[in-house]
Amino acid sequence: MTKCNLWNFRKAVAGAVLILASCGATWAQAALPPTKTTVIYFGQQKAEDFELKVKPVFEEKVRPCKSCEIVNFTPYTKEGAVDLEALHERVESLPVGTSFVFFDFNMKVNEANKDLIETLNKKADSGLMIVGTAGIPKTSEASGPLSRTVLGQIHGAIIIGELGERDRLMPTGFYGPEMLTALRPPKDMLGQGYSPLIFAAALAENWQKRSSSEWVEYLKNKKMKSRKIWLELGDMF
Repeated sequence: MTKCNLWNFRKAVAGAVLILASCGATWAQAALPPTKTTVIYFGQQKAEDFELKVKPVFEEKVRPCKSCEIVNFTPYTKEGAVDLEALHERVESLPVGTSFVFFDFNMKVNEANKDLIETLNKKADSGLMIVGTAGIPKTSEASGPLSRTVLGQIHGAIIIGELGERDRLMPTGFYGPEMLTALRPPKDMLGQGYSPLIFAAALAENWQKRSSSEWVEYLKNKKMKSRKIWLELGDMF
């Protein structure tokens, strides 16, 4: 092989290596998880209250995370009231790209919401992470154990309570070992039920570090290994 032919051969090999490296890089990039974190919100707030009271708090807490967003997927009637009867259908048709679901309310189990529980469990078993507030019963109902609530019966659900004065649970709320922890809200938010939303914002900001199933296992292990009665945000993130 002449020097000229040898030089051309080496040049061709180098070019082929560059092409393969480029293809490998493209494939690796395509295989990466999506960088956007989308939290799907279900609540009992009116649409305008979500925009005024919920979304601003979330955005303030995730300010360093430019790719974090919260989307209100709560169904409403034509009159603008929350349509709980349509909630089951909304859960079944979650948007593509949903990172995790956040329920800003909880309710006791009854015949009307058993289908919702079944659908949520199917979603959870397929890998969807469900986060929610421990919640409080309706004004006409007494408090009770979380095991008798919708979120309390969801597989792997991460349930967050709120601490009131003297770091005690709110006396009117649902309670039980199904709760991962209860958080102390900022003083200006005390008693307003924002602690679970603040947790959801912290989770969104850190979401890309783990998969959905890894987050559930990680948080449950944190609770199991801690000697604290209530884990704080700094203990989990």
